[in-house]
Amino acid sequence: MSTKEIAFRTASEILKAGIRFLGQRRGALVSARLAEELSAIIKVKTGKGTIHFYCPGEIPLWRAQTLLIKEPETIEWINTFEKGDVFWDIGANIGIYSLYAALRPDLKVLSFEPAGVNYYVLNRNIEINRMPNKISSFCIAFNDVTRLDYLHMVNTEIGGALHAFAEPVDWHGKPFTAKFKQAMLGFSIDDFMEQFDPPFPNHIKIDVDGFENKIIDGAEKTIFDKRLKSILVELDTDRVEYCENVIASLENAGMKLYAKKHADIIDESEFSMVYNHIFRRV
Repeated sequence: MSTKEIAFRTASEILKAGIRFLGQRRGALVSARLAEELSAIIKVKTGKGTIHFYCPGEIPLWRAQTLLIKEPETIEWINTFEKGDVFWDIGANIGIYSLYAALRPDLKVLSFEPAGVNYYVLNRNIEINRMPNKISSFCIAFNDVTRLDYLHMVNTEIGGALHAFAEPVDWHGKPFTAKFKQAMLGFSIDDFMEQFDPPFPNHIKIDVDGFENKIIDGAEKTIFDKRLKSILVELDTDRVEYCENVIASLENAGMKLYAKKHADIIDESEFSMVYNHIFRRV
């Protein structure tokens, strides 16, 4: 019996039971919701433990299934974190790397995801994995300055990416027309630190599809702080001057580039010139 057939049979049994115990209308509504939730949750086994992913669409399902192979360098980097470290996941999407890091009982994770559709799934994933005390999630954008503006969304699909805060400029550095503009509060990292005093990051992942430079410009004090041990930044190397400026900013703050990687499967995609750049404190 296929997975879909099992899910359908399970959903049918739940529906019948719900109607039997709660009545026709209420039972059908409650049971349909529960059946949908059960059929959308998959398990992914890792060397650190099993993660449950809520996958209400093809993109979050793909993200969950490719957790260990899409960015193996990110997994390897997370595996180097030390006991008691704090990890900031900026551009967390549905939270696959936040969840992986939080499998470690000795790490604290802060996840930042501005797209509302992704933020919902991120929090469902935190809930079903019983990690509310391990992962703190925030629906905000980071930027060079603190301001109210818009998240310019390429699409509104669950698990979608390539959005831009404040300016509709894509990951190639070119203007685009947004399908939807979502009102959003943006902070510079330094302002966020000063106003709210969150756990200080020992490691930061920045995966924001094109405005990494603004986030780094708004994090000068944080990046110069020696408590910050490493940064992973995803950059499009086709934007030569842009990449050079980002690398120079980080190296000026005492962070040295020690790896530039992506998985072999990326070589066959439109993102073949996009690499994760990993910096460590000198």
